[in-house]
Amino acid sequence: MKRIVFVDANIIIRFFLGDHPLLSAQAQTMIEKAQNGQYRIYLDEVVVAEVVWTLSSYYEKGKVDIANQIGKLLSQNWIINPRKKLILKSLSLFEKTNLSYIDCWIYIINQHLKTDLATFDKNLKKLI
Repeated sequence: MKRIVFVDANIIIRFFLGDHPLLSAQAQTMIEKAQNGQYRIYLDEVVVAEVVWTLSSYYEKGKVDIANQIGKLLSQNWIINPRKKLILKSLSLFEKTNLSYIDCWIYIINQHLKTDLATFDKNLKKLI
């Protein structure tokens, strides 16, 4: 079995932004090693949520750009997560609505589990 590296949000953010001479280069190298088959990268749902939040709130990136960047990364076979399809569905909903990414994740997970969703969020209620 190929080695798996669990990455945190900072690696993904530095890779996407390319804004730090040392850290962005290290993140780029990590991604290239995964692309070359040296290992696979585990991208957790919480890490995705942190990346979305940081890029949208701190760096003021748009939803479409964020969803496209993360979606493209997640579509790689060397990125693993058993809930990858659910993350991609959440990103798609995030891109198309005025909901936060977390609300989109909650909605998609709720649909997947076929549970009842209790919320006070008016925009989220519109989906249920």
